[in-house]
Amino acid sequence: MTAGSSRLPLLVLVVAFACSREDAGAPVRGAVTPLDPATTGTITGTVLYSGAPPPESVLRFAGDPTCAAVHPGKVTAGDALVRDGRVEAAFVYIQKGLEGRVFELPKQPVIIDQQGCLYVPHVVGAETGQEIQFLNSDATLHNVHLQPENSSGVNFGMAVRGARRSIRIGKSEVMVKVRCDVHPWMRAFLGVLDHPYFAVSSRDGSFRLANVPAGKYTLAVWHERFGVRSTEVVVGARGTTSADFTFGG
Repeated sequence: MTAGSSRLPLLVLVVAFACSREDAGAPVRGAVTPLDPATTGTITGTVLYSGAPPPESVLRFAGDPTCAAVHPGKVTAGDALVRDGRVEAAFVYIQKGLEGRVFELPKQPVIIDQQGCLYVPHVVGAETGQEIQFLNSDATLHNVHLQPENSSGVNFGMAVRGARRSIRIGKSEVMVKVRCDVHPWMRAFLGVLDHPYFAVSSRDGSFRLANVPAGKYTLAVWHERFGVRSTEVVVGARGTTSADFTFGG
């Protein structure tokens, strides 16, 4: 046996070990429920606010000169983004009606950056078992601290710019709070579901859920300051169902 061939089993063992470690992080959901696109529909709508909305919270960066230097002016928390009665950054999702269905695990990660001593995005969704990748784009220490009620907690530091770390959350929960213990104003909210039918309302308050299996559902919306609303919707094959939510009033 040559020297090159003697190293081959070791190389195979190392590659196999590396692959097994990577695969170990991705859970197996089981057999995916077949879904015919011809039997699906769409849910669209708008999240509204009736009356004068409350002012947004103002963030204070004085505790860290690195953060303060990035934000010389007033910065708000993004916790009451309402323009012309339309609510941005509300989390809309199917709450009931998909029980028993299994969906393919997304291959792309959800990315949450620490940028300018803020979490970006502030509100985001992910699926159970999906990779959630945290980045640190700041030249200062952050730590990522999650305390979900339905899954194990997570707490780790990210000391340098360019640091990356991934986690997965195994059980559904709306919402999981994300915070930085070093900078107490840093907050994000993560909605975790075992299906792909969720969205964050855009600047004009609109949302859209596509390729929803035909059926009857409870559709819900969560907002950091305004609370929770829900409504019943019926989705028809190749049809579009409209559902608006109104906070305030």
